[in-house]
Amino acid sequence: MVKRLGAAALAIFLALAFTQNTLSASDGADASRLAAVTEIDAVEAARRLNALGLFRGVGENGDGTPDFALGRVATRVEAVCMSVKLMGKEAEALNGVWTTPFIDVPEWAGPYIGYANANRLLDEPAGVHFDRTGRLVYTEFLSLILGALGYFKGTDFSEDTVWALSESLDITLSDPGAAAVFTRGDIALISFHALGAKYGNSDRTLCDMLIEAGVLADSASGHLQHDAIMLTETNMPLAGAPEPAPEPAPEIAVFRLINKEREKHGLEALDWDTGLAAVALAHSTDMSDRGFFNHYNPDGKSPTDRIRAGGLVFKYVGENIARGYGTAESVVAAWMDSATHRSAILSEKATHMGVGVYNRYWTVNFMG
Repeated sequence: MVKRLGAAALAIFLALAFTQNTLSASDGADASRLAAVTEIDAVEAARRLNALGLFRGVGENGDGTPDFALGRVATRVEAVCMSVKLMGKEAEALNGVWTTPFIDVPEWAGPYIGYANANRLLDEPAGVHFDRTGRLVYTEFLSLILGALGYFKGTDFSEDTVWALSESLDITLSDPGAAAVFTRGDIALISFHALGAKYGNSDRTLCDMLIEAGVLADSASGHLQHDAIMLTETNMPLAGAPEPAPEPAPEIAVFRLINKEREKHGLEALDWDTGLAAVALAHSTDMSDRGFFNHYNPDGKSPTDRIRAGGLVFKYVGENIARGYGTAESVVAAWMDSATHRSAILSEKATHMGVGVYNRYWTVNFMG
């Protein structure tokens, strides 16, 4: 299938008793890159959005440029905050006084989540726990972006048709399926292409609307300009020399490598679990932010505690952690060279896996 994409060309998104094991090392370069190729890829989209003041990094690279962490699994907090910005409501959110029932929203995000909650923009807020990952956040983010474009859930689209509408507007290329891993790179790509999409039935783009509202500078539209090309379903340009396939995001690479090791030993492949991945990412982030390296966090919470707090039901829990490794290949190889780590990877009790990587802290959680 061949589809012509104009100013809104977009990639196919990333496909896709407890054991305590730790490893620490230092090698290789960061493999955190997206698996899609377009003339405006996630990196370039993030840079242009950053220039517009719409997309920030999670820190800085060694050269002082923003670390966008595009391969990291996106949180619901990040998705909703970006949506509020694209609606042109950031100033209103930051200047408002909001209260919410949520206990897991970071302080910096409070005004955005408060605005979204007060204006009934969220899909079924559940009790005091706000954050989640995976397809539910992916679909909610698209719904919010379509709302920013003048389309409304229940009137213009439903949860079943949100992907079809976003595809017709060239915001997305296709529904990535139930196993999709929603990343910060996806947020950047969707947001970038949404700015170039037409607002409702008008001839103006979302970018035009935000310029008219004074949210973006008059020069903002210049950041959206690029040549249209032909993309196939394989997402490679039809013209020009073939480009080498980029490395997958590190979480996905670990997931694939572990299943290859299980296959070598005659074991069933593990399924990806987005909830488990969220728990793993939270632990990697926590270890980096609070400067510890252990299965137990400074609050005394174990992997079992964290997975149970994530709302998951299990009979078996396992966890491997590592730090300092630069690639998925090196960390999985190191785990396989350790008897205790290898036993967790090759456990017959495990049925699901989730991986979280942050600032070279690696966590893989197993569940059965």
